Amino acid sequence: MKLKTLFLILCTTLTSARALTPQPPDPADRWTVDFETGSLWRISDSTHLDYVVLPQMISLRSPAHFRFDLGPGEVTLRVRLTLLGEAVARGPESGYFGFSCSPSVEYWLPKRTTCFYVSAGGGCGVIDSRGVAGGQGQDFTLNWFAAAGVRHYLRRDFALSAGLMFQHLSNGGATNPNPGLDSLGPVLGATWHF
Repeated sequence: MKLKTLFLILCTTLTSARALTPQPPDPADRWTVDFETGSLWRISDSTHLDYVVLPQMISLRSPAHFRFDLGPGEVTLRVRLTLLGEAVARGPESGYFGFSCSPSVEYWLPKRTTCFYVSAGGGCGVIDSRGVAGGQGQDFTLNWFAAAGVRHYLRRDFALSAGLMFQHLSNGGATNPNPGLDSLGPVLGATWHF
């Protein structure tokens, strides 16, 4: 009888200790910094120039502001602020610098190590326009983007991502003609929590 009682006390103690052990924070509830790099190619006939743009992006994502269960996973809504530095590898300009902001909608799988994401938003910036026909008409330029992909956590505070990004650059009709630039391509990234 004493052995059974001792066993029950030990099991109760271990269960209580496990319940008191702090659980790692949910990755969707933490601030994150993302670094993304990619290669975008012109996809529309808005300009005859064969552009290739190499975006480098540093983003700050907020903790989740909204969440709900969907199937086996969970949908979260976060805010994303991004600084853009883009080299124009092919085209008359040499670079674009700007910022954008957007919501980031994420679908988290039950283990909380993988999420699928989609974002769409915009902002503004400057490009070194050269007055070339088919190029950007002025330095001040608006940007709009849409991106989707998957992010997987290798550790609690570090993840890698891969996705696809569409970007539109335009001066909003401030010059005539206003060719703009529509481009699409793959994006790879790394995420850190703090």
